Amino acid sequence: MVKIILASASPSRRRLLNSVGIVPEIIVSNVNEELSEYEKLTPAEMVLALAIVKAHTVKASVHEAAIVIGCDSTFEFNGRSLGKPETPANAIARCKELRGKSGVLHTGHCFIDTDKGVEISD
Repeated sequence: MVKIILASASPSRRRLLNSVGIVPEIIVSNVNEELSEYEKLTPAEMVLALAIVKAHTVKASVHEAAIVIGCDSTFEFNGRSLGKPETPANAIARCKELRGKSGVLHTGHCFIDTDKGVEISD
């Protein structure tokens, strides 16, 4: 069976893969998600771009047949992309701001087969 590499430190993504019997190797991409070039994109474009960059960054360090999975997500609220709150105080403020309202969760994925050179992203 081909090795699966998750280019993410996300416990949720790892648990999701584990729940279907996939135990990925974790290699964190350490991509800088705060670059100004990403701010110019819509939230949907941004998560796809970041998923692709993360997958390619990790792929560059892989020297065996594997499927590299890069992912990113963001929550869009009132036309802006909300990243991780980073502190408990920010999380509480965000919960108060979002209470009773809705937004859109955008997720981007990139799968790279290092052996066949095939890439799928969405």
